[in-house]
Amino acid sequence: SRGFFYLALSLLAIPFVVPFWWMLTASFKKAIDIFEFPPPLLPHDWEFSNFLQAFTFQPFGRHYINSIYLAITVTLGVLFITSLAGYAFARIKFKGSSIIFILLLSALMMPSEVTIVPNFVFMKTLSLTDTHWPLILLPIFGSNGVVSMFMMRQFFLAFPVEMEDAARMDGLDRFGIFWQVALPMAKPALAAVAILTVAGTAFQLSRAWGRGGDKGPKRPAPAPAPVKGAAE
Repeated sequence: SRGFFYLALSLLAIPFVVPFWWMLTASFKKAIDIFEFPPPLLPHDWEFSNFLQAFTFQPFGRHYINSIYLAITVTLGVLFITSLAGYAFARIKFKGSSIIFILLLSALMMPSEVTIVPNFVFMKTLSLTDTHWPLILLPIFGSNGVVSMFMMRQFFLAFPVEMEDAARMDGLDRFGIFWQVALPMAKPALAAVAILTVAGTAFQLSRAWGRGGDKGPKRPAPAPAPVKGAAE
């Protein structure tokens, strides 16, 4: 029965493995051999120069560096801002907190496509086009930041009040309680927010086009243009 189970899993894995195998082997083929049918398991001639030629069509190295740099910067900003906001909404009672929280959540009902032009006009008004600032500020204070803030708030709602009281008796102020007690215990929530933020930031191509300004867009993520003569 175990052998039949593994055989069934192997058969089910074929539709998922074959496309990746074709993509990997096609990267070593000549352009004319890519669409050969039936596709061979291995290339007839291994063209290692394809990888060198790819970097002559697009500055992929720059794209990757920008993607990593923006992903790290945005993730750190989201973790800091949303953890503060989430803790404030969960543990600090202030006038209008419920209304502000509902207004923030209501922004999630607006499609992101609707905000492309207003965000561009707003960034252009601040003279931030043709820079990386829109790609840093919009994910932190946009809908992605609101989702992260909601996740942090839900975590801090379950934070024991007794621990806050003990920290306050030890002489910590409100920020000290957050920084030294609450935040270290929020590692699971911070990890979840970090994973979602990195995944959503590394390839934010639509926002990259929206910050082009007069000089045209400068794409931070890998964005290959069509290769001329690829089918020749």
